[in-house]
Amino acid sequence: MLTDQTIRRLRPRASDYWRADSNADGTSNNLYLRVRASGSKVWHVRRRKDGVLLNLRIGKWPDLGLKAARTKAQDVIGGVADASASLKAVTDEWFTQRIEKRYKRPKHIRQYLDRIPAGLLTKPIHDIERIEVARALQHYARTRGPVGANRLLAILKQAFAYAHKVGYIPDNVLAPLTRDEVGGDEKARERVLTDAEIRSLWNAEYGHVPLLRFLLLTAQRIGEAQQAKWSHVRDDRWHIPAETSKNGKPHWCALSKQASALLRTLPRDDDAVIFGDVSNTAVQAWMKRWCKAQEIEPAFTPHDLRRTAATRMNELGVPPHVVEKILNHSMQGVMQVYNRAEYADERTAAMQTWADGLDRIVRAKP
Repeated sequence: MLTDQTIRRLRPRASDYWRADSNADGTSNNLYLRVRASGSKVWHVRRRKDGVLLNLRIGKWPDLGLKAARTKAQDVIGGVADASASLKAVTDEWFTQRIEKRYKRPKHIRQYLDRIPAGLLTKPIHDIERIEVARALQHYARTRGPVGANRLLAILKQAFAYAHKVGYIPDNVLAPLTRDEVGGDEKARERVLTDAEIRSLWNAEYGHVPLLRFLLLTAQRIGEAQQAKWSHVRDDRWHIPAETSKNGKPHWCALSKQASALLRTLPRDDDAVIFGDVSNTAVQAWMKRWCKAQEIEPAFTPHDLRRTAATRMNELGVPPHVVEKILNHSMQGVMQVYNRAEYADERTAAMQTWADGLDRIVRAKP
């Protein structure tokens, strides 16, 4: 039976070792203290279930004292849902219960979950250490970029919080982990395409190019364009319903003559999305490869096309508040409260002004 005094006296060795606690009568209470080679001491609940040894970490000593550890051990034994569940099983359940029911674009979360290393996915969630996740995400940041690593961290923290609340794990080991330890700070992108880059992309020959041209012409988000249906196009406008709009508000974009002409070149199927069923990730991956082949550095993304269109509209004299309306940005401060104007005529004129300007760029000789 452990005591506070014996715990304080335990010293680290070359490798980790265990010390068992017990009830007053000498019977096992399933509580163990793991003394790590680093010197830290961690409480675990260890017991057999269906012939399998379950090893559940419940906290660190001295943050979790002996008395509290005994109480928590009994709570865990009575409350753990399925300690043998793998990380994949738990994240799949979280995705079904929380994400698919609440998110407009759950596939974006699904894409990140599919990037979790297989070694972590197949491991029982209660065995996963914070350091394992941190190392995996640090590698992700080096190979795929800090922004993606930070997004995956945020997703994993939500999944682990769910696992803790429903009883798969006694605590959320990822709670202390922040982007500072993973991907670090994210710099706001300021990438705007040059005239030469616009011409090169416009004249590229690939299946994604009509979608990218449409993004340049409309200055809208790729996620919204990928969900655009022919029924959304009417009265020389592309109507974006609230369920596909990023900010949850219905929006419309005036279609210039050039944008309407582009749509007429595409095969029409009233039951299908306009630009085909392709993921945002696939388009971004193609753009990255294409930029590399064209020796364009730094590479640009679909969202940079939206920034380029907005910047060029400002350069053409379109008032900032009209550009903000076109982008479906929420007004700030007093403007948010008092300015409910749609600026329909101004937005329509601005889109044609920009489309004509884009025409001049595309047709200009290099």
